[in-house]
Amino acid sequence: MTSIMATKKQQGFSLIELVIVIVILGILAATAIPRFLNVTDDAEDASVDGVSGGIATAVSFVRSQWEVDGRNNNSVVLDGTNISLDRRFGFPTGLTSGSNVVSATAMTNASCQEVFANILQNAPRNVLVTQDARNQRYTARVVTGAGGNGVTIDGTTVNNLDLCVYHQVSSLTLDQASGIPTPAPDLATAGAKGVLYNPGTGQVLSFTN
Repeated sequence: MTSIMATKKQQGFSLIELVIVIVILGILAATAIPRFLNVTDDAEDASVDGVSGGIATAVSFVRSQWEVDGRNNNSVVLDGTNISLDRRFGFPTGLTSGSNVVSATAMTNASCQEVFANILQNAPRNVLVTQDARNQRYTARVVTGAGGNGVTIDGTTVNNLDLCVYHQVSSLTLDQASGIPTPAPDLATAGAKGVLYNPGTGQVLSFTN
């Protein structure tokens, strides 16, 4: 008895089909990969804009409370915290303890951090620009006299206002050993992202360099 072996015809992709598939994959990669690479940048920008909006809202709350209090106080109570302000302008300048009230022309790294950490509800993790920024979200520093001029409530122009700068840590270069931003970031640091706050005008702006 003769057994008949059924043979199956082996089929695969032709060279033309493989080329077409490779071309399609190349087109998809060229379109999609740049989008994936930009996801991180977009998320960082959105985070900066969110923090900027939060600070602007909180600053307006402080100013509104100061107005309600009659424009005479050098501090207001915000969510149970005494917030210092320059009574010439009415915008937050840090924390107040007794007579220790900060002027918009005498800000420090610490007072800028106090504004950031205390007027925001659930403020992002932050440190001074001179401290270890690993595992932090923002650094705080002051740029003395960089805020231009502002007009007080009695119409007097004050020059050389200070400027608080909050840099997003993920946009900075940190020293591998100390975790301190190196070099110390300023307004012109390439690639840096963050938020500017002027305690003499109340203006809040996000930036990307």
